[in-house]
Amino acid sequence: MRIAGFRKIMRIRRIKFRPIAIVVASFVLVIFAGAGLLSIPAAVKGGKSDFLTAIFTATSATCVTGHTVVDVYSHFTGFGQAVILLLIQIGGLGFITIISLFMMYMKKDVTLSDRKLAMQSAGGLKMKGLKELLKYIFIGTFSLEFLGAVLLCISFIPEYGWGLGIWQAVFTSVSSFCNAGFSLTGAGSDYSLSGHNSDPLFMIVVMMLIVIGGLGFYVWYDIIKNRFRPSRYSLHTKVVLTTTGSILLLGWALFMAFEWNNKGTIGDMNAVDKVLNSLFFAVTPRTAGHYTVDMNYFSDGAYLLTNMLMFIGGSPGSTAGGVKITTFAVLLMTMIAACRREKQVRIFKRGVEPDDVINSVTVTMLYVLAIIISVFVICGIDGGTPYQSDYGEWSTVVAGEQVPNVIGFKNVLFEVISAISATGLTMGITAELSVVSKLIIILLMFFGRVGGYTLILVFSETRRPPAITRLPEHIMIG
Repeated sequence: MRIAGFRKIMRIRRIKFRPIAIVVASFVLVIFAGAGLLSIPAAVKGGKSDFLTAIFTATSATCVTGHTVVDVYSHFTGFGQAVILLLIQIGGLGFITIISLFMMYMKKDVTLSDRKLAMQSAGGLKMKGLKELLKYIFIGTFSLEFLGAVLLCISFIPEYGWGLGIWQAVFTSVSSFCNAGFSLTGAGSDYSLSGHNSDPLFMIVVMMLIVIGGLGFYVWYDIIKNRFRPSRYSLHTKVVLTTTGSILLLGWALFMAFEWNNKGTIGDMNAVDKVLNSLFFAVTPRTAGHYTVDMNYFSDGAYLLTNMLMFIGGSPGSTAGGVKITTFAVLLMTMIAACRREKQVRIFKRGVEPDDVINSVTVTMLYVLAIIISVFVICGIDGGTPYQSDYGEWSTVVAGEQVPNVIGFKNVLFEVISAISATGLTMGITAELSVVSKLIIILLMFFGRVGGYTLILVFSETRRPPAITRLPEHIMIG
């Protein structure tokens, strides 16, 4: 009996977890640790803790989403806010990335498995130069967040005083860079960043932090390494920079066209504020989650555009979510190649790996299916429930008439896409959702931060390729 028991223990010890599974497990570990800290009385004003609120907030912070069911400033104490900020920072950088850098600088015998784990967590494409990449990630992240906080102090300190003003600046800078969307605006009378929608310096700083954070760690490394010589950039960097710039410019122009005369959003602003806020609308759906106006008053065009931008998201290996810029670019070029009857997908005179094309289709379909199923369930459970917008209004003006705010398909779809893309933008329905719907939002936030394809790799078994290749046969398409 003793020998059999010993052999069983040895078999358990020989189990090897793949690096990608460890990365996913690290997010789960951080979420539950954060939820535990947010559940203690010291983290909540009044000392009344609620585990559902704690786990929802911890998931949102770790997955750098920004969805909340309570106002962060009025509900959590300074300790609770500090825990949320720490979770945002860990979620943005990646828990394994932090541990990996420590290991590489403290240990001389880092194994190949350790390096592979760090590479997958940091979003690197090659293990060569991994230590240098990790160094750039940390130096770049904290330098930019510090600079952003200093510049944001210019706006916050006159409004809130030195102590709270500096804390607001630090919190907003980290949240913006990590594309989290959390804010401490409960200290005033505004929601998200609406109180600063006419402050050019403030908005430009926040937008720069969001864009840089959403480019991806590998893109920074490539740009720093090759300076301003685009010809030496990797194909990945070229695709990210080109697609990001194109989408931002197109989104900016469309938001100005849709919202220029909309009095519910920017219609009553001066021309400069209209231009800046339109650019902000184009930037923040990259999964940042900050907003400057009540999105319940968006025109249909702006609403649809915001959903599309959230769905696309930012760059792989960054603090952003969504299906990712590169996935969108590969799908677009695949469509163009198919229309031209070309057998190879090409971008910048380089061929795209067939596996990358298949992965792009897989990731997109996973997100689409998750969105459809979630919208069906939440609408079935909470459809028709009245809700109060973030601006304290129970009704919205539609065609000149006051229409009661009730949970319906339009705002459920927005909420679901925002959650799965780790954006955090909301039309105000989160707090009014039932427990089941909130749990669905939690799962969507985790799904969106870790990545659908990553979860498939974790739970799928490693199978040998079939010994027999079957004869292909055409299927009618379209």
